[in-house]
Amino acid sequence: MNDNDNLIREFYALSATEDWRSYRKHAVQSMVDATGAIAGAWLTQGPSKIQGEFTSVPSWLKVTARSLRKLEFESTDVILPAPEGEEAGKGVSICYHHADSELHSVISFWWDAEPSKDKVDMVQKLSQHMVEAGTISQLVYVQRDEWLNSMGRPNRGTTALIDATGVVYASSKSFRELITDSFDSKQVRQVPFNLPKAAFSDSGQFSVRSLRFRMSPNGNLFVLHARRSVPLDELSAREQEIARALGEGKTFKSVARDKGIAVSTVANHASRIYRKLGIFRREDLVELLRASRNVDRSEKV
Repeated sequence: MNDNDNLIREFYALSATEDWRSYRKHAVQSMVDATGAIAGAWLTQGPSKIQGEFTSVPSWLKVTARSLRKLEFESTDVILPAPEGEEAGKGVSICYHHADSELHSVISFWWDAEPSKDKVDMVQKLSQHMVEAGTISQLVYVQRDEWLNSMGRPNRGTTALIDATGVVYASSKSFRELITDSFDSKQVRQVPFNLPKAAFSDSGQFSVRSLRFRMSPNGNLFVLHARRSVPLDELSAREQEIARALGEGKTFKSVARDKGIAVSTVANHASRIYRKLGIFRREDLVELLRASRNVDRSEKV
């Protein structure tokens, strides 16, 4: 087995053991070491050219994501000179379109002197594996909650990794099923709705149709959790707290003590909770809470 094959094996091994952002850093560094380059950079983005994720090594490299975005490739077979950066030498850039995706990666490496054809060919071949292994590392990340779910452990439920325009970088199986079922979509390369302002707020919570979402930043991308709506979503945050406490069998008095409020206030909350949910007995509340916990077994957003 030659050095190229060993590096390809390393990429796929790292994709299963490293966090997706750590994988990118290690992969670019491994490419630098293997090709004798002095620096490398990797930009991934969607059709809108909104920056998805940018990785560069070493730390002194002054080339930015913006400089890589300016490169215009006619096809993936075209190899362009790498953008000039402070202390960066001669380099090449290639563009690779991800398989079954709206994404593409621009990858650049620099050497002290003009690289040989063998080194350029090596970069072109290995970069494809580096990128596809990176996709696997993102899939491992979003699929992690489904593995926890299968073991009955707490998890965030259905998950996707997206950019600010909704282009999907990776999505778990249950996320794809939930979206295709709710929006009658055949593919989930982009979320089938415009992300509202609420998605970028501190809570990141919003609703679309019968689904509830919560979005949070992860690097330059965003983690998007989704689940079906449940009756308890109609309650305020305070009412949900009290509903769960009552559903656990706590008395009005103990809830009042835990929350630092009057017993009469708990009673008023309970009346509103029952009215909003259309129930009359605590047993009904317990049943609703149990059903809510079973909705995709996801964390409430």
